[in-house]
Order: sequence, then C-alpha cells, then structure tokens
Amino acid sequence: MRLFKKLFSFFWDRSLLIFLIIGGLNTLVSMVGSQLLYGALGYWGATALMFTVCSVFSFIFNRKYSFESKAPLLQSAVRFSVVIAVCYLISFGLSDFLVPMFMGRFFPAVSTDWQARIAMLVAQVIFTACNYLGQRLWAFKE
Repeated sequence: MRLFKKLFSFFWDRSLLIFLIIGGLNTLVSMVGSQLLYGALGYWGATALMFTVCSVFSFIFNRKYSFESKAPLLQSAVRFSVVIAVCYLISFGLSDFLVPMFMGRFFPAVSTDWQARIAMLVAQVIFTACNYLGQRLWAFKE
C-alpha cells in the first residue's frame, strides 16, 4: 500500500495536470486531423502526419510548462523524439493489431474502415499514457 501511495504522489502532481491539458488539446487536433485525412492517407499516413505536427507543439509547451525542463535543448529534443516515436509505434501498432481482432470476434458487422477509426481512438489513449511516462521519466530529465 505504501508503494502505491509513493507512486501516486510521484505522478499525480502539477506536471500531470498541465500535461493532460496540453495533451488533451493536441489529442483533439490529432484525432480530428487523423479522421479527416484517413480517406486520403490511410491509417498510418494520417496518424503519422498529425502526430508529427502535434509533437512539435507538444515539445515546446511540455518542455516549458509541464516539466519546466532546464535540460539542454538538443538533448531534450532528441529524447523527446525517441519517446514520441517509440510510443507511436507501440500504441498504434498494438491498436492496429488488437482492435480489428477484437472487433472481428465480438462485433463482426463493423466494417474494416470503422475498425481502423476505432483503432486510432484506442491508440490515442495508449499513446497518452506511454508518452507521459517517457517524457516525465526520461525526455525532460536534466
């Protein structure tokens, strides 16, 4: 129980709240953009483009406001890019694999187009959690 309290108090602070506000706005822009671009660019093209665009803003605002990082700019940028890339590949790869499998088994009437759209939404949730941990624990460490 004490370990849970320590973990909770470590992660539940001002940085998480600001991260969630910035992330919420970025997620909204990314989800809307991904859904709009899905028809033209497909699953990977739409999500990759929107994550690239939104990641630039995320880096600037999270470095300054969420984590108030004083780490060297280049070091932070490289680490942030690694975190974004790894979280993107894990969350969207898992979601692209698991959601269609789940939907096909339990909701076979749902079209593959809608399965991909649902997978994008599920991936956003996974990405947000992984991204916060990566930024908090590594990307913006001094």
